[in-house]
Amino acid sequence: MRFSLRCMTLILLMALVLRLVALGTRSLWYDETFAVLFSEKGLNAMLYGTLTQTQGIAADVHPLLYYTTLDGWMGVFGESPILVRLLSVFFGLISLALLFRLTRDLFDVRTALLAALIGAIAPFEIQYSQEARMYALLALLLLGTTWCFLRAWRTNKALWWLVFGVLAGLAMYAQQLAAFYLFAIGLPPLLLRRRDRIVGLVLGIGMALVIYFPWLINLPAQLGKIGDYWIPRPTPVQLLQTLWSFLSVELPVANPAILVVSITSLVLILELLLLRAFDAFRRRSRDSAPLAFALYLAIIPVGLMWLVSQWKPVYLTRALLPSALMFYIALGWLMARSRLPRPLFVFIAVMFGLTVVSTLSIYYTWDTFPRPPFEVADIYIAGQWQAGDRIVHANKITALPMIYYNRSLPQSYLRDAPGSPEDTLATATQQTLGLFADDNINNATKGSSRVWFVIFQEQIAQQGGQSPDQDWLNANYQLAEQVAFNDLQIYRYDLK
Repeated sequence: MRFSLRCMTLILLMALVLRLVALGTRSLWYDETFAVLFSEKGLNAMLYGTLTQTQGIAADVHPLLYYTTLDGWMGVFGESPILVRLLSVFFGLISLALLFRLTRDLFDVRTALLAALIGAIAPFEIQYSQEARMYALLALLLLGTTWCFLRAWRTNKALWWLVFGVLAGLAMYAQQLAAFYLFAIGLPPLLLRRRDRIVGLVLGIGMALVIYFPWLINLPAQLGKIGDYWIPRPTPVQLLQTLWSFLSVELPVANPAILVVSITSLVLILELLLLRAFDAFRRRSRDSAPLAFALYLAIIPVGLMWLVSQWKPVYLTRALLPSALMFYIALGWLMARSRLPRPLFVFIAVMFGLTVVSTLSIYYTWDTFPRPPFEVADIYIAGQWQAGDRIVHANKITALPMIYYNRSLPQSYLRDAPGSPEDTLATATQQTLGLFADDNINNATKGSSRVWFVIFQEQIAQQGGQSPDQDWLNANYQLAEQVAFNDLQIYRYDLK
């Protein structure tokens, strides 16, 4: 017991160190700065900015548990990048401790330590344990829901079913895509026709509905919001990309050597896991039931979200972080209990280690779209600021991060094309933020003598190499300066 406690303590310390790397030096991107700027307004303002309807469609899609938690956290610790991200670090570390406990209850201490170690170093888990968004909280709540379900299933005690329901309801307040995982976890009692467990499950579901009901009545309007949302319909390849992300990081990787190593690692692990799992099921070993439980929750929520997204695209790989944690439990079993030959064990460990090191290096140093050095750009502009200047952003993606880093500079941003998939910031949400989009570049400049125009190179390329807004600026102003912060382009125009 003392040995496992010491090992787990070391794993958590290593996990903490990996989650502190570059925590405050990488710029917050749009989603994170939205979370900060929105949360600081308080619960009543956030309710207005989320639930206000226009033609029966809600202003935003996310529930508010993470935002209200972040608001309380910032009220105590402040709003600097490292501090707002520390909340997710905290959630991630608790998830690893819970992962250890769940795996130990399913298998044994050795498997639990390996699963926790995999989770501690997995780039995908590190990525969302560093991000100031709700996904680390979602993973924590659904992992807790899973552990309580396991305890309830084994003991059939009402208390465990009730706690299961409480956590399930809270998970829906963290991210409504939790429904796919919760639907999957509620199926076994029905499929196995365990009437004694169905009664407990109904008790838990009832508790979850009681907790979630105040928000449930708003769900139809929020579903209307994602009718033309930016999320594309996933292809079958997306399923493989999701599994690849579970072992690496959710970022585009172009380095051929890293791709070869990571894909080889994924294929080898999946092949061995399936073969060893099939052998365990065939032999009806005592590991077969807990292994099936882990694999089931690693795979089924992914498949359910993919299938539903063929009708209404909602497929978000980061919302599948709870399934990734269950996948790490299955990998822990593969390494600890599947009787792998030592050379094969070492080879898998080396390949996975190379995948971790290479993709983490990409993640820690990522400084292009959508995460360029916004703070550095703000500092540059502030250093050359003159009375009468104004910053104009081509869209909200650059505006919110740069407003977060320097609220003293006058800044405007152009609204997205009405009805387009990118048109996600509703008027009520803008009112809550106190940041209103301008309909055109003429209004956005406010007659300023000098205009700093900010746009991503990607948007310029999408518009055929020249933004129409720049055409207007070139006709009414004179281009005086152009500077790039990686793929973030900044043009200074002086009034003719």
